[in-house]
This record gives sequence, C-alpha cells and structure tokens, in this order.
Amino acid sequence: MVSQLSKLEAESIDYFVSFVQVLGLPKSIGQIYGLMFVSSDPLAMDQVVEKLDISKGSASQGLATLKGLGAILPIHIEGDRREHFVADLQVSRIVNHFFEEKLEPRLSNGEGRLDRMAQLADDGGDPKENEPLNRIVALKKWQKRGRKSIPLIKRFLKSS
Repeated sequence: MVSQLSKLEAESIDYFVSFVQVLGLPKSIGQIYGLMFVSSDPLAMDQVVEKLDISKGSASQGLATLKGLGAILPIHIEGDRREHFVADLQVSRIVNHFFEEKLEPRLSNGEGRLDRMAQLADDGGDPKENEPLNRIVALKKWQKRGRKSIPLIKRFLKSS
C-alpha cells in the first residue's frame, strides 16, 4: 500500500530530484533525500519504499549512495532491528564530501587522460590546424580552472 505524500513532501522531493539530476545522479536519490529532508522522524528502508512507491533495489541503492555521500545518517531506534536514517542537514558538509570524494579524484584522473588524448591527437602537423588537439587543449584549461576553484569553494562552504 502506497502512502500519500503531503504537499510539503512532494515539493521537497521535486526540489531535490531536480538538483540531483543536474549532478547526473538517479532520480531515486533525490526522492529519498527530499523525503528525509522534511521528515521529523527517522525512516527505515521499507517506509521509504512505501512512501515513494519505488522498488527495494532503488531504495537500497539510493540509501547506500546517500550514506556514502554523507547526506544521510544511520540512527538506531530502541526495540526496532531495522536500520533507520535521517537527513544530514549540514549541506556544506555534504557538498564538501562530494568535492573531496567524487569531483577532485575525477579531475586528478582527468589530467592524465587529457595528456594521453593530446598525445594521441598530435599528428605532428601545424597545431593551429589540428582541431581535436585544440579542443583538448581548451578542455585542459577548463580542467585546470576547475581544480583551482575547488579550494575556494570549499573555503566558502566552511565560512557559511
């Protein structure tokens, strides 16, 4: 039996779904976090499944991802063997974790990959006429700017 969502729950879910989709994450992650964000009580996986009408697999994977991002925290409830979760409302900590665990390693790995791509694209001719190489060089500049901006963003988040 599917529970009816309140207007607040539905609005929160829509907000976080649109946010996670911008990041390329599955819709279920936004649904789960949106539900937990406005929930006064810790929620167990079966409650999430029922409330959102999603599969146990989607709920399990979404909860694991959110837990890995530090976006939800496990809570023990006396007398209940199920694992319950609450939203971590420290948004700056969640974003900081995302930068440190997801974005920075990809940017670091990307530098080497772009170097290899540039080597493969370099045909020994005039670099000005090598369009793939020019695109890779431009991408490398953006990558470098992105890496330089991460510490600034992290400092901003800590001061918020």
